[in-house]
Amino acid sequence: MKETMIATWKMAYDGIHKGMQVLHEQGIQEAIVTAIQDVEQREEFVSVGKGGLPNIAGQVQLDAAYMDGSTLNFGGVIEVENISSAIEVAASLCGKHCNCLLAGSGAEAYAQTNGFAFANNLTKASKKRYEKAKKDVDLKAYDGHDTVCVLAGKGNDMAAGVSTSGLFLKHAGRVGDSPIIGSGFYSDAMAGSAAATGLGEDIMRGCLSIRVVDQMRCGVAVQDALIQVLDAHMQRMKQAGNHCDAISMIAMDVQGNCAAVTNLKEFPYVVAQDGKVTLMVAAYEDGKHRCFPADAAWLKQYQGD
Repeated sequence: MKETMIATWKMAYDGIHKGMQVLHEQGIQEAIVTAIQDVEQREEFVSVGKGGLPNIAGQVQLDAAYMDGSTLNFGGVIEVENISSAIEVAASLCGKHCNCLLAGSGAEAYAQTNGFAFANNLTKASKKRYEKAKKDVDLKAYDGHDTVCVLAGKGNDMAAGVSTSGLFLKHAGRVGDSPIIGSGFYSDAMAGSAAATGLGEDIMRGCLSIRVVDQMRCGVAVQDALIQVLDAHMQRMKQAGNHCDAISMIAMDVQGNCAAVTNLKEFPYVVAQDGKVTLMVAAYEDGKHRCFPADAAWLKQYQGD
Protein backbone atom coordinates (compact mmCIF):
# COMPACT_ATOMS: atom_id res chain seq x y z
CA MET A 1 0.00 0.00 0.00
CA LYS A 2 1.09 3.57 -0.70
CA GLU A 3 1.43 5.91 2.26
CA THR A 4 -2.20 6.85 2.87
CA MET A 5 -4.25 8.66 5.51
CA ILE A 6 -7.93 9.54 5.86
CA ALA A 7 -9.57 11.55 8.65
CA THR A 8 -12.96 12.83 9.73
CA TRP A 9 -13.93 16.49 9.50
CA LYS A 10 -12.31 19.56 8.00
CA MET A 11 -10.54 20.26 11.30
CA ALA A 12 -8.13 17.37 10.58
CA TYR A 13 -6.74 18.97 7.39
CA ASP A 14 -3.62 20.54 8.91
CA GLY A 15 -3.01 17.53 11.12
CA ILE A 16 -3.09 15.19 8.13
CA HIS A 17 -0.47 17.36 6.41
CA LYS A 18 1.77 16.91 9.45
CA GLY A 19 0.87 13.26 9.82
CA MET A 20 1.80 12.43 6.23
CA GLN A 21 5.28 13.86 6.73
CA VAL A 22 5.71 11.76 9.86
CA LEU A 23 4.29 8.70 8.08
CA HIS A 24 6.96 9.06 5.41
CA GLU A 25 9.82 9.55 7.87
CA GLN A 26 8.71 7.34 10.77
CA GLY A 27 5.80 4.96 11.33
CA ILE A 28 2.04 4.68 11.36
CA GLN A 29 1.55 5.12 15.10
CA GLU A 30 3.62 8.30 15.17
CA ALA A 31 1.73 9.64 12.15
CA ILE A 32 -1.71 9.06 13.62
CA VAL A 33 -0.75 10.50 17.00
CA THR A 34 0.75 13.57 15.30
CA ALA A 35 -2.36 14.17 13.20
CA ILE A 36 -4.77 13.81 16.12
CA GLN A 37 -2.64 15.85 18.51
CA ASP A 38 -2.82 18.77 16.09
CA VAL A 39 -6.58 18.79 16.61
CA GLU A 40 -6.43 18.05 20.34
CA GLN A 41 -4.17 21.02 21.08
CA ARG A 42 -6.08 23.64 19.07
CA GLU A 43 -8.72 25.27 21.24
CA GLU A 44 -10.74 26.49 18.26
CA PHE A 45 -11.82 22.89 17.67
CA VAL A 46 -14.29 22.56 20.51
CA SER A 47 -15.15 18.85 20.43
CA VAL A 48 -11.67 17.37 20.92
CA GLY A 49 -8.95 17.78 23.54
CA LYS A 50 -8.06 21.14 25.07
CA GLY A 51 -11.12 23.37 25.27
CA GLY A 52 -13.41 20.41 24.58
CA LEU A 53 -17.13 20.23 25.26
CA PRO A 54 -17.99 20.00 28.99
CA ASN A 55 -20.40 17.45 30.43
CA ILE A 56 -23.46 18.36 32.47
CA ALA A 57 -21.25 18.86 35.54
CA GLY A 58 -18.98 21.29 33.71
CA GLN A 59 -16.09 18.83 33.32
CA VAL A 60 -14.20 18.14 30.08
CA GLN A 61 -13.88 14.34 29.99
CA LEU A 62 -11.90 12.91 27.08
CA ASP A 63 -11.98 9.52 25.36
CA ALA A 64 -9.39 8.20 22.89
CA ALA A 65 -8.27 4.91 21.38
CA TYR A 66 -5.67 3.45 19.02
CA MET A 67 -5.52 0.09 17.20
CA ASP A 68 -2.65 -1.59 15.35
CA GLY A 69 -4.11 -3.52 12.44
CA SER A 70 -1.09 -5.77 12.04
CA THR A 71 -1.16 -7.17 15.58
CA LEU A 72 -4.81 -6.41 16.49
CA ASN A 73 -3.47 -4.77 19.64
CA PHE A 74 -5.37 -1.73 20.89
CA GLY A 75 -5.26 0.81 23.68
CA GLY A 76 -7.69 3.37 25.00
CA VAL A 77 -8.52 5.87 27.71
CA ILE A 78 -11.98 6.82 28.95
CA GLU A 79 -13.19 9.79 31.02
CA VAL A 80 -9.81 11.46 31.49
CA GLU A 81 -9.94 15.10 32.55
CA ASN A 82 -6.39 16.31 33.05
CA ILE A 83 -4.31 14.54 30.40
CA SER A 84 -2.88 16.87 27.77
CA SER A 85 -3.08 14.38 24.87
CA ALA A 86 -5.56 11.54 25.25
CA ILE A 87 -4.47 9.89 21.99
CA GLU A 88 -0.83 9.80 23.09
CA VAL A 89 -1.71 7.87 26.24
CA ALA A 90 -4.13 5.60 24.38
CA ALA A 91 -1.47 4.70 21.80
CA SER A 92 1.03 3.90 24.55
CA LEU A 93 -1.40 1.30 25.94
CA CYS A 94 -1.57 -0.47 22.59
CA GLY A 95 0.49 -3.63 22.82
CA LYS A 96 -0.33 -4.44 26.42
CA HIS A 97 -2.06 -7.82 26.53
CA CYS A 98 -4.06 -6.81 29.60
CA ASN A 99 -4.86 -3.41 31.10
CA CYS A 100 -4.97 -1.78 27.67
CA LEU A 101 -8.24 0.13 28.19
CA LEU A 102 -8.13 2.40 31.25
CA ALA A 103 -10.73 4.78 32.65
CA GLY A 104 -10.84 7.88 34.82
CA SER A 105 -8.46 8.13 37.74
CA GLY A 106 -6.82 4.82 36.81
CA ALA A 107 -5.94 6.13 33.36
CA GLU A 108 -4.61 9.37 34.85
CA ALA A 109 -2.51 7.46 37.38
CA TYR A 110 -1.00 5.43 34.54
CA ALA A 111 -0.27 8.62 32.60
CA GLN A 112 1.37 10.27 35.59
CA THR A 113 3.50 7.22 36.37
CA ASN A 114 4.70 7.09 32.78
CA GLY A 115 5.52 10.78 32.47
CA PHE A 116 2.78 12.02 30.17
CA ALA A 117 1.93 15.72 30.19
CA PHE A 118 -1.06 17.00 32.16
CA ALA A 119 -3.19 20.08 31.47
CA ASN A 120 -6.46 21.73 32.46
CA ASN A 121 -8.64 21.08 29.41
CA LEU A 122 -11.49 23.26 30.70
CA THR A 123 -10.51 26.57 29.12
CA LYS A 124 -12.21 29.93 29.65
CA ALA A 125 -13.98 29.53 26.32
CA SER A 126 -15.29 26.04 27.07
CA LYS A 127 -16.46 27.13 30.52
CA LYS A 128 -18.26 30.12 29.00
CA ARG A 129 -19.88 27.84 26.39
CA TYR A 130 -21.04 25.54 29.17
CA GLU A 131 -22.51 28.33 31.31
CA LYS A 132 -24.41 29.74 28.34
CA ALA A 133 -25.74 26.36 27.24
CA LYS A 134 -26.96 25.47 30.73
CA LYS A 135 -29.47 28.28 30.38
CA ASP A 136 -30.77 26.97 27.04
CA VAL A 137 -33.36 24.35 27.97
CA ASP A 138 -33.96 23.49 24.30
CA LEU A 139 -30.34 22.58 23.55
CA LYS A 140 -29.87 18.95 22.52
CA ALA A 141 -26.66 17.14 23.47
CA TYR A 142 -25.76 16.41 19.85
CA ASP A 143 -25.86 20.12 19.02
CA GLY A 144 -22.13 19.92 19.76
CA HIS A 145 -20.01 16.84 19.12
CA ASP A 146 -17.46 15.58 16.59
CA THR A 147 -14.82 12.86 16.93
CA VAL A 148 -11.53 13.18 15.09
CA CYS A 149 -10.84 9.76 13.56
CA VAL A 150 -7.66 8.98 11.60
CA LEU A 151 -6.83 5.86 9.59
CA ALA A 152 -3.39 5.28 8.10
CA GLY A 153 -1.67 2.68 5.97
CA LYS A 154 1.87 2.06 4.76
CA GLY A 155 3.20 -1.08 3.09
CA ASN A 156 1.43 -4.01 4.72
CA ASP A 157 0.56 -2.14 7.92
CA MET A 158 -2.61 -0.29 8.94
CA ALA A 159 -3.90 1.41 12.08
CA ALA A 160 -6.71 3.57 13.45
CA GLY A 161 -6.90 6.31 16.07
CA VAL A 162 -9.75 8.38 17.54
CA SER A 163 -10.13 11.20 20.08
CA THR A 164 -13.12 13.16 21.39
CA SER A 165 -14.60 15.05 24.32
CA GLY A 166 -17.94 13.37 23.64
CA LEU A 167 -21.44 14.77 23.68
CA PHE A 168 -21.93 18.32 24.89
CA LEU A 169 -23.65 18.30 28.31
CA LYS A 170 -23.43 14.50 28.51
CA HIS A 171 -24.12 12.82 31.85
CA ALA A 172 -20.95 12.59 33.94
CA GLY A 173 -19.39 9.20 33.26
CA ARG A 174 -21.14 8.70 29.92
CA VAL A 175 -19.05 6.78 27.38
CA GLY A 176 -19.78 6.83 23.66
CA ASP A 177 -18.55 4.66 20.82
CA SER A 178 -15.16 6.30 20.28
CA PRO A 179 -13.01 4.26 22.72
CA ILE A 180 -15.01 1.06 22.20
CA ILE A 181 -13.25 -1.37 19.85
CA GLY A 182 -15.50 -2.56 17.04
CA SER A 183 -17.92 0.35 17.37
CA GLY A 184 -15.93 3.58 17.17
CA PHE A 185 -12.94 2.07 15.38
CA TYR A 186 -11.42 -1.15 14.08
CA SER A 187 -8.32 -2.03 12.08
CA ASP A 188 -7.15 -5.33 10.61
CA ALA A 189 -4.25 -5.20 8.15
CA MET A 190 -5.65 -8.30 6.45
CA ALA A 191 -9.02 -6.66 5.76
CA GLY A 192 -9.11 -2.88 6.27
CA SER A 193 -9.83 -0.13 8.78
CA ALA A 194 -12.91 1.89 9.69
CA ALA A 195 -13.94 4.53 12.22
CA ALA A 196 -17.11 6.40 13.12
CA THR A 197 -18.24 9.80 14.34
CA GLY A 198 -21.72 10.78 15.42
CA LEU A 199 -24.12 9.82 18.19
CA GLY A 200 -22.19 7.09 19.98
CA GLU A 201 -25.20 5.26 21.35
CA ASP A 202 -26.57 4.74 17.83
CA ILE A 203 -23.16 3.67 16.50
CA MET A 204 -22.76 1.15 19.33
CA ARG A 205 -26.20 -0.29 18.64
CA GLY A 206 -24.77 -1.61 15.38
CA CYS A 207 -21.05 -2.12 16.21
CA LEU A 208 -20.53 -0.35 12.90
CA SER A 209 -16.76 -0.18 12.47
CA ILE A 210 -16.07 -3.90 12.66
CA ARG A 211 -19.04 -4.58 10.40
CA VAL A 212 -17.50 -2.40 7.69
CA VAL A 213 -14.14 -4.14 8.09
CA ASP A 214 -15.81 -7.55 7.88
CA GLN A 215 -17.54 -6.51 4.66
CA MET A 216 -14.17 -5.60 3.16
CA ARG A 217 -12.79 -8.91 4.44
CA CYS A 218 -15.44 -10.62 2.31
CA GLY A 219 -14.33 -8.72 -0.79
CA VAL A 220 -16.82 -5.85 -0.78
CA ALA A 221 -15.36 -2.58 -2.13
CA VAL A 222 -14.67 0.04 0.53
CA GLN A 223 -17.36 2.52 -0.57
CA ASP A 224 -19.96 -0.21 -0.96
CA ALA A 225 -19.06 -1.66 2.44
CA LEU A 226 -19.71 1.67 4.14
CA ILE A 227 -23.00 2.27 2.35
CA GLN A 228 -24.30 -1.26 2.92
CA VAL A 229 -23.52 -1.19 6.63
CA LEU A 230 -24.94 2.27 7.32
CA ASP A 231 -28.08 1.75 5.23
CA ALA A 232 -28.73 -1.64 6.86
CA HIS A 233 -28.26 -0.15 10.32
CA MET A 234 -30.62 2.74 9.65
CA GLN A 235 -33.22 0.30 8.33
CA ARG A 236 -32.85 -1.95 11.38
CA MET A 237 -33.14 1.03 13.72
CA LYS A 238 -36.32 2.06 11.92
CA GLN A 239 -37.74 -1.45 12.27
CA ALA A 240 -36.99 -1.29 15.98
CA GLY A 241 -38.88 1.96 16.29
CA ASN A 242 -35.76 4.02 16.96
CA HIS A 243 -34.72 7.20 15.20
CA CYS A 244 -31.14 6.90 13.93
CA ASP A 245 -29.28 10.08 14.79
CA ALA A 246 -26.21 11.48 13.02
CA ILE A 247 -23.62 8.92 11.90
CA SER A 248 -20.63 9.39 9.60
CA MET A 249 -17.87 6.91 8.83
CA ILE A 250 -14.53 6.62 7.06
CA ALA A 251 -12.78 3.48 5.85
CA MET A 252 -9.63 2.26 4.09
CA ASP A 253 -9.03 -1.10 2.41
CA VAL A 254 -5.74 -3.02 2.22
CA GLN A 255 -4.89 -1.43 -1.15
CA GLY A 256 -5.20 2.07 0.33
CA ASN A 257 -8.55 2.88 -1.29
CA CYS A 258 -10.46 5.31 0.94
CA ALA A 259 -14.11 6.26 1.24
CA ALA A 260 -16.68 7.85 3.54
CA VAL A 261 -20.41 7.71 4.18
CA THR A 262 -22.90 9.75 6.20
CA ASN A 263 -26.58 10.14 6.98
CA LEU A 264 -26.05 13.90 7.31
CA LYS A 265 -26.67 16.25 4.43
CA GLU A 266 -22.89 16.78 4.20
CA PHE A 267 -19.85 15.45 6.04
CA PRO A 268 -16.33 16.73 5.25
CA TYR A 269 -13.33 14.42 5.48
CA VAL A 270 -9.66 14.52 4.48
CA VAL A 271 -7.78 12.05 2.25
CA ALA A 272 -4.00 12.06 1.70
CA GLN A 273 -2.09 9.95 -0.80
CA ASP A 274 0.76 10.43 -3.29
CA GLY A 275 1.82 13.57 -1.45
CA LYS A 276 -1.55 15.24 -2.01
CA VAL A 277 -4.03 16.18 0.73
CA THR A 278 -7.63 16.64 -0.40
CA LEU A 279 -10.70 17.85 1.47
CA MET A 280 -13.64 15.70 0.41
CA VAL A 281 -17.36 15.78 1.17
CA ALA A 282 -19.70 12.84 1.69
CA ALA A 283 -23.34 13.71 1.07
CA TYR A 284 -26.68 12.01 1.68
CA GLU A 285 -29.96 13.10 0.14
CA ASP A 286 -33.16 11.25 -0.73
CA GLY A 287 -31.62 7.94 0.28
CA LYS A 288 -28.65 8.33 -2.06
CA HIS A 289 -24.97 8.62 -1.16
CA ARG A 290 -22.22 10.44 -3.02
CA CYS A 291 -18.73 11.89 -2.43
CA PHE A 292 -17.05 14.86 -4.10
CA PRO A 293 -14.03 17.17 -3.63
CA ALA A 294 -14.74 20.35 -1.67
CA ASP A 295 -14.39 23.41 -3.89
CA ALA A 296 -14.11 27.11 -3.04
CA ALA A 297 -17.88 27.61 -3.14
CA TRP A 298 -18.46 24.73 -0.73
CA LEU A 299 -15.76 25.97 1.65
CA LYS A 300 -17.30 29.44 1.68
CA GLN A 301 -20.69 28.18 2.84
CA TYR A 302 -19.48 25.53 5.31
CA GLN A 303 -19.79 26.64 8.94
CA GLY A 304 -18.50 23.68 10.94
CA ASP A 305 -15.16 22.19 11.98
